[in-house]
Amino acid sequence: MSEIKVYGYRWIVLLLFMFVNITTQILWIGYASVTSYATAFYGVEELMIFLLSAMFMIVYIPVTFLASWVIDKYDFKIGAGVGAIIAGIFGLLRFFAGTNFMLALIFTIGIAFGQPFILNSITKLPANWFPADERTSAAGLAMVAQFVGIALGLVITPFIVEGINFQTMILIYGILSVISAGLFLVFAKNEPPTPPSTDRTREKVMMGEGMKQLFKNKYFLILFIMFFLGLGIFNMIATYVEVILIPRDFDSIFAGLFGGLMLLGGIVGCIVMSTISDKYHKYKPLIIISIIIAAISLFGIAFSQDGTLLLIFAFCFGFGLLSAAPVALEYAVDLTHPVPEATSNGALMMIGQVGGIIFILGLEGFTIDGDYLPALLLQAILLVILLIIAFFLKEKKP
Repeated sequence: MSEIKVYGYRWIVLLLFMFVNITTQILWIGYASVTSYATAFYGVEELMIFLLSAMFMIVYIPVTFLASWVIDKYDFKIGAGVGAIIAGIFGLLRFFAGTNFMLALIFTIGIAFGQPFILNSITKLPANWFPADERTSAAGLAMVAQFVGIALGLVITPFIVEGINFQTMILIYGILSVISAGLFLVFAKNEPPTPPSTDRTREKVMMGEGMKQLFKNKYFLILFIMFFLGLGIFNMIATYVEVILIPRDFDSIFAGLFGGLMLLGGIVGCIVMSTISDKYHKYKPLIIISIIIAAISLFGIAFSQDGTLLLIFAFCFGFGLLSAAPVALEYAVDLTHPVPEATSNGALMMIGQVGGIIFILGLEGFTIDGDYLPALLLQAILLVILLIIAFFLKEKKP
């Protein structure tokens, strides 16, 4: 048996991966807070700018299977490295599209093609580099990078566009994505010389057999439903935040603050819940607590007209809903071993994208006199149902 040893270089690899994740999310969300500038630059309707963002969810669904196969067969560095290279190249090419929207759309699809290779590696990195009592924290930090990237893309983009111009913003983000990919390829290593624990040295099955095993596991099916509803609801709220709040006499600045606090809550929640999970070796109770917080907060968002309360509920909603993700991803890895990490990770992230598309399209216009109260209530009720389902999970670790 190989010597078991934990290497300090694991944190360097994690930071490099987080940088790639951050730049990829900025490439995705960058146009969201400057939609009016984007429509003027490309000479298209707002719906077409929305299509640029939606492409990331649409492309994820078919590509996730290829990404998981590559990660399972060729391991973490090649899998994540492929995603970093693709996102970096097409992120930079989008600058050269100029005002040609169709070229920009094609290059955006290219960026979106790279994203599943990165996100499906979130649990593979901890499996290769981290001991069992640090893996959920490592996965949590990898997901924190995702939220940091979204927040940065929403906050700094308007300043760059207004301070310089729209096309320079595209160039800056393209260069950053190439730099992050280059650093990852040069300095990231696939795995340490010796494994960090004994439980990851056993043989694993390949993706095809792994997918069969996943969907024979009733507890994984519960997680599958959770990601469909959880990410679907989050994506709907994040996408419609402005139109949800404007009928209540709040402006776009308040909507941006609301969205920012939601993401901040997610960042704090991921760190807190994943740390607790590693310390006490628990998954199920933390998932249940997260859903309770999210459900109560969403009911609060649905009925509140007070700005301060709405911001508090936004933070708590993000804390609850997003903090469940790294805990659930690591729970899935432990629950379904010897299925490869990228297979379970990819399946859950993929169904979350499907949920996002269905909730965004299905609840569009589901209002009373322009107020999205019915849509918010429906989603809060779905979270209550999700809470009930969560009690049927079993605790994997002793």
